[in-house]
Amino acid sequence: MGRFRLDDALAFLETYPFSRVGAERVTAEAACGRWLRSDVVAPGSLPRFDCAAMDGFALRSADALEGRAVSLHVSQVIMAGRLGQPVAAGEAARIFTGAAMPPGADCVVMQEDAELRGTEVTLCRKPGVRRHIRPVGEDVRRDELILSAGHRLGPGELALLAALDVATVQVSRAPKVALISTGDELAAPERELGPGQIRDTNRPLLARLLAGCGADVTDLGICADEPEHLLRRLTEAAPGHDLIVSTGGASVGLADHMSGLVARRGAVEFWRLQMRPGKPVGFGDIDDCPVLVLPGNPVAALVDFILIGRMILARLLDLPLPLSPAWRLPLGRAHAKPAGRTDVLLGRIETGPEGRSCAMPLVQQGSANVAALARAEILIVLTPDMTEIAEGGIVEVVPIRDGVPRRVGRPPV
Repeated sequence: MGRFRLDDALAFLETYPFSRVGAERVTAEAACGRWLRSDVVAPGSLPRFDCAAMDGFALRSADALEGRAVSLHVSQVIMAGRLGQPVAAGEAARIFTGAAMPPGADCVVMQEDAELRGTEVTLCRKPGVRRHIRPVGEDVRRDELILSAGHRLGPGELALLAALDVATVQVSRAPKVALISTGDELAAPERELGPGQIRDTNRPLLARLLAGCGADVTDLGICADEPEHLLRRLTEAAPGHDLIVSTGGASVGLADHMSGLVARRGAVEFWRLQMRPGKPVGFGDIDDCPVLVLPGNPVAALVDFILIGRMILARLLDLPLPLSPAWRLPLGRAHAKPAGRTDVLLGRIETGPEGRSCAMPLVQQGSANVAALARAEILIVLTPDMTEIAEGGIVEVVPIRDGVPRRVGRPPV
């Protein structure tokens, strides 16, 4: 058993003196996936002008009499992007969705509620309470806080920035993370498998998870189980990166060198946790660059990165914790475990017998089960005090897929 529990490791990382990555100003177009470092206030309103919410006829509401048909002269046609002329009493303007309302008109009658014959329109129905107009500021008001610091920018946020003409934003610099796999048994995709070799599944997995947290990943490839060569690769990477993530070489076999190498050029802060899977995980530094040492088994590597690696990224980015907030859901199937150890199950969110969402563990849970990675969407975290968890018992659930929430510290609605 490791000396540390998972909670001990996370508490340590919460106080570890990480060097923050700092901020930079980038164009809004280049900001997708980045974390805001300063609030964004709307420089204008949306819509910028009163506009038609429907295709129809813009007119004066006083001309739309209740209880009888009214015929008006259609004086103009207003397309989106064009400005119309004033509408006088007894007139209407043919107008299309998104076009600016012409002066004098205060409502739009939908085209379905009117009959057009030449230049005359007959109103079949009076406009409703909303009058089918989107007024200035209905969506966003000028000087309104639209995005706050700590928010992660996605396609929707970029659309909002573009609509408001926000050209640049201040974001966290993307942490530079060096990623390396170790092991003589690993073969890169372009190489033919030799006897006893396997494909390196962890680097593609971890590269995507890191990118999902906003990291700029340097792929160092595969390094054989040769300590001096591995140390050289690590020390070369340390000066230009904010974090090194290694996978493999974290167990206690003769070919597992990482803890000794980290100790030679820095410090091992914790090594091996009371957790399953993910026990052989370590953290330290090499030449003042933090190093996260992950196991070689892919499920164990995933678990450790989700629960520990995301914490490290949050600290580097100077974001509130946790980066991946846990949800609380009923367990879909009873489970038993030893006391004193954190157990983590791969699972999915399913609908229970009463129509409620539940955390359903996958049937296959082996730490080397690559197929399970393709099926899992959550981690079910069973804390050390739990032993017999009944079906329906409340457990913590951490999402795996789609990176992390857009706003840290808040579970999705």
